[in-house]
Amino acid sequence: MVPSGKFVFEGLRLGALCAGFVLAAACGGSSSEDSGSGGSSSGGAAGTPGGGGTGAVSGGGTGNTTSGGSAGVASGGVSGGGAGGTGGSTACHADKYDGLVYVNYEQFSPKMNSTCSGTNHQDIQSPEKLVFLGDSITVGTFPTPANQVYRQLLTNLAKAQWPSIEVQSCAVNGAQTDDFFAGDKQISKCFPASETKKTLVVITMGGNDIAGMAKDKLSAAAASAEADTILANMKQAVDWLKDPTNFPNGSWVVFANIYEYTDLTANLSSCPTGTLAGLTGEWIAGTATLVKLREGYMKIAVDAKADMIFLGEHFCGHGYNFADSKNQCYIPNSSNWFDLTCIHPTPAGHKEVADLFWKTISE
Repeated sequence: MVPSGKFVFEGLRLGALCAGFVLAAACGGSSSEDSGSGGSSSGGAAGTPGGGGTGAVSGGGTGNTTSGGSAGVASGGVSGGGAGGTGGSTACHADKYDGLVYVNYEQFSPKMNSTCSGTNHQDIQSPEKLVFLGDSITVGTFPTPANQVYRQLLTNLAKAQWPSIEVQSCAVNGAQTDDFFAGDKQISKCFPASETKKTLVVITMGGNDIAGMAKDKLSAAAASAEADTILANMKQAVDWLKDPTNFPNGSWVVFANIYEYTDLTANLSSCPTGTLAGLTGEWIAGTATLVKLREGYMKIAVDAKADMIFLGEHFCGHGYNFADSKNQCYIPNSSNWFDLTCIHPTPAGHKEVADLFWKTISE
């Protein structure tokens, strides 16, 4: 259900929002083996059209695609009728952000790959080791069979391309971003010493951090502070994994951004079993948090010369409101890629995740 009122916060017009911020709920257990079993995002600043002054989004401004669109970015706050910002460097996912929710990736000048599956900041050549870090999306959960989890599918693709590649996973169900160095200590478990093999690291992480915020329906200020911590944890991990001191012969890092199951409707109750996990009602303040995290993940990728796959963008329109033609993510003749847990992919969803990672790795 979309709220009838429109709320403005930090340059965001929150008439509709993405509040199902749950990538992987805690399921218990961990995994570390040579062969694994093993998810495009939205959110953004939109000013109120009309009126005067410089708005975050102007009705007449240049849009976020190269051909011009409806959501140009300007330097002002939330009043509407001012000049729109400069168009972006790519048309990737312009349709996902042509609405109330808008993420400004172009401010970081990322290099997108040719398939819009992710960025293209690294030239990944002949890795000797593939390491998975992350949460239950990477571990894999019932009812998806182990051989259909994205981690196994991606492992199969990697071994077909590089037959001698070593594969390891330190992903743990329920992991959060502080589990890179504290808690589960995934990085020190997979890399107890300097790694001499050329290493490719694949990550899904951040959804469990947001799940707690969504369940508690944190205020905008509290959620923003939590987002700062998530981004700091993620940056620390990616920087460490890209540091040649730790990988003297080279390393590459590819991580997913955050997806959600409500198709930008903010209806946490749209998945029937979500109530069992405490995901009920709506979380209005969550939109600004999602935008901050998605843009923050992109900045990390650009700054570290790592790569990010557009998990959220590609799952937008494949959540529990996929059939609602009024939602921003709507895709005609679409289908749901989230399983009964509401927050993990179906086999079709896992295949999409594997494809996104592989296209990004291969280019």
